Amino acid sequence: MRKRSHFWTVTCCGAALLALGSFIRPEPAHAQFGGIVGAVIGGGGIRLQFGGGAGGSRRSRASKHDGSDDSSSDSTSSSKDSRNDRVLASLGAPPSNVQTAVLKSVASSGLLGVVGSTQDLAKVGQTSSRDDDRDWTGRIQRIVDRFKREQDKHITTPGDVTEHAIEQSLDAAFKKAKLDTFESFLGENWSAERLRVRILDRVAADLPHLFDGNNRGNAPMQDLDNLIQHAAESIYRRIFEVSELLAANRSSALFVQRLYQTHGGLVDDQLREVADGMITKASNAAIGKFEGAMRRDENGFALRYRAQRIVFDCLSENVERISSSETGIATVGEIKQKIEQTALAECTTWLENQFGTQSRGLNPQVPMPLRVIWSATGPKDDPSMYSRARGTF
Repeated sequence: MRKRSHFWTVTCCGAALLALGSFIRPEPAHAQFGGIVGAVIGGGGIRLQFGGGAGGSRRSRASKHDGSDDSSSDSTSSSKDSRNDRVLASLGAPPSNVQTAVLKSVASSGLLGVVGSTQDLAKVGQTSSRDDDRDWTGRIQRIVDRFKREQDKHITTPGDVTEHAIEQSLDAAFKKAKLDTFESFLGENWSAERLRVRILDRVAADLPHLFDGNNRGNAPMQDLDNLIQHAAESIYRRIFEVSELLAANRSSALFVQRLYQTHGGLVDDQLREVADGMITKASNAAIGKFEGAMRRDENGFALRYRAQRIVFDCLSENVERISSSETGIATVGEIKQKIEQTALAECTTWLENQFGTQSRGLNPQVPMPLRVIWSATGPKDDPSMYSRARGTF
């Protein structure tokens, strides 16, 4: 009887230890991160078995029910896996052409759609070229082909739209819209080829309207010439706006740069993070008196960016007075107050010098290179900012 009691005591202690071990065993990776990891890693015929968890418990119960030995099955499985690993390692990597073919055959799932697409996978090994962005002669040929297809549908008499006529119209529209001004800015990538492509792309988008109605595809060159001129003027306004936006961002960064040049390591992270917001708020207050006239101007967005650019350059010019104190650098609150005062008192006079003082209209404005810095008397530029081929092709 004592031996049997001792036997049951040992058995209960062992069961308690086993239960405690299963309690503190960590969760497997697929259980911690949900079913997505298991679906991605375990797909394509590859099955990864994780110890512990519900699956491990079911396998343990099934093994006990069948009366098989867990340790012998684990050792057998481990030896098979090691042999398989040695065989795969001895085979080496497949040839590069086989690897490329496999990559092309991969289809992305819904889980990976945000990362890639089947269109991207189909282009593996292909090189991309930007020459099409400058191929304006190819755009002209497409327009001519479009006219020819429309005329062949309805009439047999050819129209007066030719490649030469389109080239002449494009040259005249380019100069009349003053797009050659942007071409002259050295190092800004506003080349004549790219600008002409933008014009012709806009023409191609508006081209279907020429064939609407009862003209039966016989749209004259005069109508196409008007369309090219309107497209060139639209591209001028868009490029003017983008150019001034980039310049305003550059002037905003220049203010922070001047802060570092003046005070060095005294500029802390808080000041660096709020500096952009402070000068933007101050510029909006200074520009307020010109808002009405800018809304009525056809280049209103570009002029507003230019006004911000001028205010930022004005604040950069006065950055030492704005940010300095008797002990070195002023506090963030003091700098904010001085920025607002300087924008309303001094920078407003810079704006009036550039745009005029009349409330009904603004002085005419012309595009300027990105590197131009404004002063109290106007923009400061030099011949090094312009190419020698200004106004030429």
